Amino acid sequence: MWDGSVTFGDSWAGYIGRADQNTAHSHVAIQLCIGVHQPVKLELPGQLIRAAGVIIGPNVEHRAVADIHPVAFVYINPDTPLGRDLKALLHHNGIALASEEMLECFRRTTSLAQFVEALARLLAMTPPIDQRLYKALNLLRQDRDGPGSVSRAANAVGLSSPRLRCVATHQMGVSLSQWIIWNKLERASKSLAAGASLSDAAADGGFSDQAHLARMMRRMFGMTPRTAAKVLRKTSVSFKTQ
Repeated sequence: MWDGSVTFGDSWAGYIGRADQNTAHSHVAIQLCIGVHQPVKLELPGQLIRAAGVIIGPNVEHRAVADIHPVAFVYINPDTPLGRDLKALLHHNGIALASEEMLECFRRTTSLAQFVEALARLLAMTPPIDQRLYKALNLLRQDRDGPGSVSRAANAVGLSSPRLRCVATHQMGVSLSQWIIWNKLERASKSLAAGASLSDAAADGGFSDQAHLARMMRRMFGMTPRTAAKVLRKTSVSFKTQ
């Protein structure tokens, strides 16, 4: 997949290009899939969805069906207001079709960054997350000291580790452990995009080794780090941090 452009934003990432072979996977982010010119095709357990736009919730196994037509995939972190707004739209099975207003929002913008900003304004409806969780997540993003990061963050915001994990699951809809892995994958992906080797990217992401990075990337992205590196480096001209 992955012959188009990749953009990393603030707590989101996106791809526009052709969908190719990938394996079934699930991840922490809320994913918005939109067909640029033709409907997007997604394979979920027991069903095939063909629609103009689909919202996929955290931990929902899915696979993009290979197609020559371009698609847009936007991954929104579940701790953000937009992530929580999108999550509120999901049905009991963890998916929902994108509304015509959301699709029109996509058509009117000229970049994924503009689309994410416009979508956030369109959907703004949920209150912000608990300030203690917000501060803890920021600390965890910056923590590179390995084991004990959750305890350190919890202590810093006046919560026990179990309570912080409980608040995170309740407010984000995903476990804190999964969120941490997703954050590590984001760091490793940015490292790969900048030209780092697989082993260096694993270290930059905070993974124990290259094999650990490979397992988590296949689980959450349905591809290997080597494949991801080819995509990210191929699109390095369009790679940017918003």
